[in-house]
Amino acid sequence: MTALAHRLSPPELEWDLEPALDVATRAVAGGSLPGIVFGVVDAEGRREILAVSGPTAEVHDDSVFFIASVTKAVVATALMLYVDEGRLDLQAPLSRYVPAFHGQGRDEVTAWHLLTHTSGMPDIPVERLRSERPTYARVLAETLASVPRWEPGTRYEYNSSAWSLLSETMARLSSSTWPEVLHQRLLGPLDMRDTTFDGRALRDRIVPVDGVGAGNRLVAELLLWFLARVRLPGGGLFGTAPDLLALGQALLGPGLLSRQAVEDMAKQQISGVPHIAEDGSVSHIEHGLGWRRAGGEWPTRERVLTHGGHSGTRLWIDLERGFAFVFVTNVWGVPSDVARNVLERVYAACP
Repeated sequence: MTALAHRLSPPELEWDLEPALDVATRAVAGGSLPGIVFGVVDAEGRREILAVSGPTAEVHDDSVFFIASVTKAVVATALMLYVDEGRLDLQAPLSRYVPAFHGQGRDEVTAWHLLTHTSGMPDIPVERLRSERPTYARVLAETLASVPRWEPGTRYEYNSSAWSLLSETMARLSSSTWPEVLHQRLLGPLDMRDTTFDGRALRDRIVPVDGVGAGNRLVAELLLWFLARVRLPGGGLFGTAPDLLALGQALLGPGLLSRQAVEDMAKQQISGVPHIAEDGSVSHIEHGLGWRRAGGEWPTRERVLTHGGHSGTRLWIDLERGFAFVFVTNVWGVPSDVARNVLERVYAACP
């Protein structure tokens, strides 16, 4: 299998990213991934974006990828704008902002619980979303009708559908619709023009996700239609490498959020809170406000904002070293080893 590696713009960074590009090229040539776009930006906006195309995926800097749960990082950043403005108290009951969400333990749930996946709220399985293809209103209604399964704040369990409570909070605070709020508050100001829940106008540039049947044109159109209707704040955005780097750069420097808000997103929020797996085993998770923290097999860094997506996307912002890294590909459920190996070479190149 062959792979075509290329730089997508003249490099503005004086970093040697050839070793990182070599890792990506070998991954595509070896069939691990169909195609890869990755890039780096520093706090001053100097960046470099590179791509590796394979026989089944020709990719460019404007190629649009389904970024899946990296959506949460985008939404969390938008939510923190309201915190900075004093309009949202992360520790207040969400019922203050969404009055329909009250009673039977719901009044104990806060935005902080949702951002840290400790709300106890039930999730809607991906399989159900695929088969039933609900609207945003239906997902929100089901979430509003659900109750916490345990005391909020006492247990970690990853959740996507309950993030509709956060999107509804922002919509109500801005007296607007959820997609309009996200565009007005974050995507528009950062010129993230290709980041959207509705990918239908971008279909010619979308790289289909392997493993979900999106290679079939009819299935791909149904998925685009469904995602445009459901507008999942927990994992429904499309985006590009340049757009995600724009978000990374904005969080590295002043202007978007206060330094306190950024540091709070990066800080461990759930020390001592257990994650109980289906087999009963107990572990502890490193998690900030809406963002993951560096840990596990990833490079260990204290002041890092990161999030991944089930489609292979990874956004990584090192506040200490002053750079953001993005890696986008298109395989559902792909292991993160290639992205991690590319990132390790980026760190080696960082001056």
